[in-house]
Amino acid sequence: MHLNKIYFSLLLAVTILSCSPNEKTSQHNKQINTLHTNDNPVKEKDTLVADVKIPVIDSMAVLIAFKKTITTDQFIKELDIDDPDGLGGSIFDSERPILIGDLNDDHQDDAIMPFSIEGRQGGNNWDAHYAIFINNGGVLEYKYSFDRGGDLAERQTDFKSIKNGIIKGMEVPGFHSEEGNSTPVDYMYRPTDLSEVATASEAK
Repeated sequence: MHLNKIYFSLLLAVTILSCSPNEKTSQHNKQINTLHTNDNPVKEKDTLVADVKIPVIDSMAVLIAFKKTITTDQFIKELDIDDPDGLGGSIFDSERPILIGDLNDDHQDDAIMPFSIEGRQGGNNWDAHYAIFINNGGVLEYKYSFDRGGDLAERQTDFKSIKNGIIKGMEVPGFHSEEGNSTPVDYMYRPTDLSEVATASEAK
């Protein structure tokens, strides 16, 4: 009986010694990790991020915005086409180019849409304009129209491009005016209207 106790004590000591510290540490870490995972799960960084798609501003987008604009009270009153007898004229939007570029320095594409109104008061006269649109998060918002002349105007303004916030164009003789020179013009967008600025040649 005494020998059995000695043998059992030796066996227990050998078993304890045979278990290395590394194995104990490994088992202990596994237990901690298991508890940590089950009780206090660590939230991994979300990998699914919603893509924010900003609508592309192209000629079709500008035309769609213009079609909506011409039915608004603001546009109708501003262009004086609310004649109760239906003699306010017809709107034509087939002229080009449609200009796209950043007008207000917010790094979003805005737009300038050319259009004309023909047949006011039942006549065959016409007047031409540019509709100014500012991009608000992918939505083109109509601000106002710029009068660029008509069939009876001595001078007409033709915009060609938008570069670095400047609207570049030419002022040309009207159809019924005497012969004259075409001159370059530069305009900038303002909240209430387009403001002409001095060109490089004029600034010298």
